[in-house]
Amino acid sequence: MRVAGYIRVSTDKEGQKESPENQKQMILNFITDNSYDLFDFYTDVQTGTTDNREGLKRLIQDAENREFDIIVAKELSRLGRNVELLYQLRRVADNRGVRLITLDGKVDTQDPQKQAMFGLYAWIYESESQRISDRIKSVFHMKYKSGKFLGSIPPYGYTIHKRQLLLRDDFTVDIVRDIFNKYLEGWGHDKIARYLTKRDIPTPSQVVGKANAGLYWQGNTVKKILQNPHYVGDLVQGRETTMNVTNKTRKVNDQSEWITISDAHEPIISRDVFEQVQKLLEQKARRGRGGTRAKKHLFTNISYCSECGNGMWYRANRKGYICGTYAKHGNKACTNHAVKEQELTEIILDDLKNMSSSLDHPNLESKIEKKVKDTAKKNESRLHSIDKQVQKQMELKRNALQKFISEDISKQDYDDFVSIVQEKLQQLEVEKAEIKKEMAESHETSKISAIIEQLKGFLQFNNLTSEMLLRFVDKIEVTENKDVKIYYKFAQVEGL
Repeated sequence: MRVAGYIRVSTDKEGQKESPENQKQMILNFITDNSYDLFDFYTDVQTGTTDNREGLKRLIQDAENREFDIIVAKELSRLGRNVELLYQLRRVADNRGVRLITLDGKVDTQDPQKQAMFGLYAWIYESESQRISDRIKSVFHMKYKSGKFLGSIPPYGYTIHKRQLLLRDDFTVDIVRDIFNKYLEGWGHDKIARYLTKRDIPTPSQVVGKANAGLYWQGNTVKKILQNPHYVGDLVQGRETTMNVTNKTRKVNDQSEWITISDAHEPIISRDVFEQVQKLLEQKARRGRGGTRAKKHLFTNISYCSECGNGMWYRANRKGYICGTYAKHGNKACTNHAVKEQELTEIILDDLKNMSSSLDHPNLESKIEKKVKDTAKKNESRLHSIDKQVQKQMELKRNALQKFISEDISKQDYDDFVSIVQEKLQQLEVEKAEIKKEMAESHETSKISAIIEQLKGFLQFNNLTSEMLLRFVDKIEVTENKDVKIYYKFAQVEGL
């Protein structure tokens, strides 16, 4: 009987009991005791959750070719910690008449009782690996909170020193700033990538010395830089994880699971600029999901019917837009609310020019700053009051629970009371969210210098672009009488 011995360790630093030499000697003892012949040893130094192992691949291929009669491993977990993979191996062995044995006595495919336990042991070993993986992830989450950068490759523009991100002393810092500025000026990802390639600017992969580094910048690389919160000085880790222990595909975690340490290192980009860029990215993403018409026509996905609230659809024969509901269902659903594209363009350009002039005077910024501070103070007071009310409601819930435990009130009375308290808590949370939204919008009004600078930059070309709309216009409403109402993103600025 020809024996194929399979040996696996996860790392080359495992202890004596799990060492390749120990496993090899155990298999040799088995062969000697049973007077079998050794066909070959198949060895891997790799995790058992993956099938991407050269030794295992060769073992399966030789089993398919019936090169041996028995596969022997120290235990089933040496062959793998992946249920699907272990069943695949067993199917190959069964189909080719190859016996599968583990030296711990738990698996023998020629023993009916032990064969019935195969699936249980396969599940146990995969579950054990998942628990270990979860513990490791938990440890990393704790380390993330220490404020140390645990990645192996720093963001473009930074270097790592003692697990801290430091600005590189070279051109890369200015390149990051240039990428953000170009994007705010209306450049797309691909255009920025072509611009950097044309200037022979080294890519992120080239800077860190990757062996397979590409020669050219990619639009996706630019987009990742624009989305990276590290550039405002925040250390953000735990953004991605593997699907599970047997599926190494990486997925983006929900943002609530990210570990963020604010102001952990020196920023390259101001928060104001970063926030503007994120809004543009999101708006462009929404337009992209709306189809190709958003790219061709300026006001698609930004103009709406004031009557039904649905979007306006472009019609070439009208050289403008009509109500989407009317276009789809006719005048029983809504009227056309038509408006010419050129008319909208002229209205917005004139508005922006007037606003640029009205914004550009010396006392406005200080007046707005004072107004923002006063409003912020009032809102902070309101939030404090809400927090006190929340604590009071929580205390009422705790008291009700104690009364129920003491049998002073019935279960029905307890449920009714908790339902009332919960409704009040939800109302307080809604109010709190509204205040925070108001505070964020109020903060936006203080960015007058940036608004003026960008307005002037755009208006010098005297041409309305999609980038101008994304930056300055929230939405456009068209009435049945063809009147146009434009909601600007800085409409809350005093005097506009």
